[in-house]
Amino acid sequence: MRKILPVLSVLLCSFLFFLFSCSPKKTKEQIVIWHWMTDREDVFNELAKKYGELTGVNVKFETYAPSDVYREKVRAAAQAGLLPDIYSPLGAQRELASFIKAGYVEDLTPYMEEGWKNIFFENVLKQNSYSEDNEWEVKPGIYGVPIDVVSIQIFYNKSLFEKAGLDPHKTPQTFDGFINVCRKLREKGIQPFVSGFGEEWLVDVFSRSFEYQILGEEGIIKTIKGEIKYTDPRWIKIFELFEKMRDEKIFAEGIVTMINKDAERVFATEKAAMALNGSWGINVYSGMNPRLNYNVFLPPKLVDAKYPVKIWVSSSFLNVNPKSKFKKEAIDFLKWLTNDEQQVLLAKQTHNIPSNKNVSNVIESEVLKNFAINIDKAFPTLPVQEHWKVVGVKCKGIQSIIIGEKTAKQLAQELQQEKEKILSEK
Repeated sequence: MRKILPVLSVLLCSFLFFLFSCSPKKTKEQIVIWHWMTDREDVFNELAKKYGELTGVNVKFETYAPSDVYREKVRAAAQAGLLPDIYSPLGAQRELASFIKAGYVEDLTPYMEEGWKNIFFENVLKQNSYSEDNEWEVKPGIYGVPIDVVSIQIFYNKSLFEKAGLDPHKTPQTFDGFINVCRKLREKGIQPFVSGFGEEWLVDVFSRSFEYQILGEEGIIKTIKGEIKYTDPRWIKIFELFEKMRDEKIFAEGIVTMINKDAERVFATEKAAMALNGSWGINVYSGMNPRLNYNVFLPPKLVDAKYPVKIWVSSSFLNVNPKSKFKKEAIDFLKWLTNDEQQVLLAKQTHNIPSNKNVSNVIESEVLKNFAINIDKAFPTLPVQEHWKVVGVKCKGIQSIIIGEKTAKQLAQELQQEKEKILSEK
C-alpha cells in the first residue's frame, strides 16, 4: 500500500497539471471562450482581433473537437472549478439545468431585459430559457446567447425532379403529394428519400414533424406526463405513416444503418432525390458537389391534421461562467458579437442563419433564405422532456417499421410498456 500511494500521487499531479495547462491562463484583460465550432474558428479569431483593437480587451477562442471531446473537457473543468469565462455545456435542457443548479451558468435575464433579447428570434432564445413550470426546478430565466441558427428541412434535387417529369419549382405540400412524387421518382429508377436514419435523433426529428401536427404541443406534453398513452389511436396513426412510406418504397436502401455523413454523400452524388438534413448541408454539399442543383421544402402536411407543420430548429449557444473574474467584460463581448455588424460578418463567412433577426435579409443563398423564413415554425421548447429510454424505444421501433420487422401497433404497445415502467420508477 505504501508503494501504491506515491504512484497515485504522481498520477493525480500529472492529471491536475494537464488540466491546468489546458485551462485558460487569464490576464487582467483576457476573456477566454471554449467552443466546438471548428468551421467558425477563422471568423471568430478575426472578430476577437477586431474587438481587441476597439476596446483593448483581449478575447481568446479555444476550439475543442469533436463535440464529445469538448463535452468531456467542460465536465472535467466544471468539477475542478476551471471553466473559462464563456463556454457551453451542450446537451439538452436537462444537462444545461444541471449546470445552472450547480452554479456554473449565469442568469442573463437582467441583461436581456434591457432590450438585448429583442434582437433574437423568440423561439430560438427559448431553447436556453426556462419557464415557471419546468420539471428541473430551474429559476425561470434566460441563460444563453444564440450565435447563429440551424434548422432541418427536406432538400430536393431539381435535376432529378425534372428527370422524373416533375416540375422542379413545385414541391409536395401534403403527405399524399409527397407519396405521389416518390412514386414518379421510383418509376424512373430514382431513390426518392435518404437521411441518416442510422442516427436515432434524425429519426426522432422526422417523426416529430408528424407528431406535432397530430397531437399539438398540449398532446405531446400530456403524453410525456403519462396522461395520453402511446397506444392512443393518434400515436398509432403517426407510426402507420412510416408503414405507408415503407410500403411505397420511399426510403433509400440501407437507410436505417446510414450515418448522416453517408446520407449526405448519397444526396450529393445524386443517388437520391430528397434528403432530410440540416441547413449545414449547404456547406457540405458545396464541398462534395459544387454543381448540385437543389432547394428545400418543409416536411409534408397531413391534410386532416389539427395543427400546423413544425420543424427542428436549434442554435449555437454560448453561456457565461458566473464565477468568472471578467463576467461583465464577457457579457459586453457577447452583446457586441450579436450586434448587427458582427452578425452580418458571421452569416456571410459561415453560411449560417444569423441569430439576430434584424439582419436575416443579408442572406444571399436562396436555399438558406428558405431555411430562414421558416424559423418561426420551430418545435416549441417544452417545460418537460420525454425520458431518453422512451425516445430510444420509439426511434428503434420506427427503424424496425421501415425494414418491415415491426408494425405500428406493435411499436405503440412496446412504447407504452416502456413508458409505464419509467413512470413506476418515479
